[in-house]
Amino acid sequence: MHNCTVCGAAMAPGETVCRHCGRAHYGPVCGACQQPAPTLVRGGKVICSACGATRGPLSGVPLNMAGQAHRVGSVVTSVLAWAVVLGGLAVGGLVGLVVSLIATFAAASVWWGVGAGLLLGGLGGVAGAMLMKGSRKLDDRAREIRDEAYEQSILAMAATRRGSVTTVEVSQQLGIALAEADRLLGEMSQRGRGLVEINGEGILQYTFKDIPGALAGPMRAGGGLTGVRVETATAGEIAKDRVDREFEEIRSRTQAQGEARRQS
Repeated sequence: MHNCTVCGAAMAPGETVCRHCGRAHYGPVCGACQQPAPTLVRGGKVICSACGATRGPLSGVPLNMAGQAHRVGSVVTSVLAWAVVLGGLAVGGLVGLVVSLIATFAAASVWWGVGAGLLLGGLGGVAGAMLMKGSRKLDDRAREIRDEAYEQSILAMAATRRGSVTTVEVSQQLGIALAEADRLLGEMSQRGRGLVEINGEGILQYTFKDIPGALAGPMRAGGGLTGVRVETATAGEIAKDRVDREFEEIRSRTQAQGEARRQS
């Protein structure tokens, strides 16, 4: 018996989908850290993405492969879309030419051929556009599946580290760029999954205190948290705050200059 790392609901042994929140858990529970973390393929070995312990090759879908099926489908659909568009234009042009020649011999208007070509070409364009839309949806879904798998690994990592992780730890453990790790942690904190706090070493730490068993791990070497929380904001909110501050500075400077002129 283990608990879902997202909602904390009890899950039966071997169960990979939480019946309460619907989150898929890639693979069984790790025997070392007791977390349902996805596996990673690194250096020819299958390891736990939470603690790095060796796992079996059939422990579940590796984190490296999460969303790849949808991504491949997106690429194939995109290629098919362009083939349909180009094929529609080619067929439309050929049919239009043939119909125009027949219309000429029959003393009819060549616009019949032009109309037939435009109709077939337009149908090909519409079909291609629909396929391109489907390709984008598949690509977006692939990104969602990948992010969900990474989030599950981050929560499992936090459960083995007294409920908190840093950007560097996530980057090193999961083998992703620092910017990608920062994006994942930032989005999780913005959705209320965790808090951004400063630890005893002055390092930003993402804390997930509602993870079952999160406080059972060893204390960090840098000491506990300082209690100082950092409010997360989106790029738009940061830009708006900067513009507001600059506007206030300009207005204050203008008022000061006006007061100085009046006094002189």
